[in-house]
Amino acid sequence: MHPFENPTMVKVVVIDDSPQVQRSLVHLLGTVPGIEVAGCADDVASALCLIEDCHPDVVVLDVDLRHGDKGIDVLRHVTRDHPGVRVVAMSNFTWHAIRNTYLAAGAEAYFDKSMEFTLARDWIAALVPPPPSQPL
Repeated sequence: MHPFENPTMVKVVVIDDSPQVQRSLVHLLGTVPGIEVAGCADDVASALCLIEDCHPDVVVLDVDLRHGDKGIDVLRHVTRDHPGVRVVAMSNFTWHAIRNTYLAAGAEAYFDKSMEFTLARDWIAALVPPPPSQPL
């Protein structure tokens, strides 16, 4: 049994304080068959509401959010309350200490927004299940 709610789609939410980054990610992920972007949020409170409402399979998460919020707080909530949800952290901060903090806290991947947008898309696209086989 596929772990996702809809075994033919991967539902993604984007948590980032930049409307431009949100639009870019929504567009980029929208080019992949089998990925549905269910919504975007820009701070911890709206991110937690979005996650509770949408039941995503994947959260794409920025390190710094609006109002001085930190993505690590969203990550901790997801790993504690939604253990089946996969988290992909993305940031312009490429310092190993931040990367290692997010990976140790439960993020499955960490990508540099300035250079690895397509790698993040490809990582998420790899989660899309193959179409069901047709009987002969």
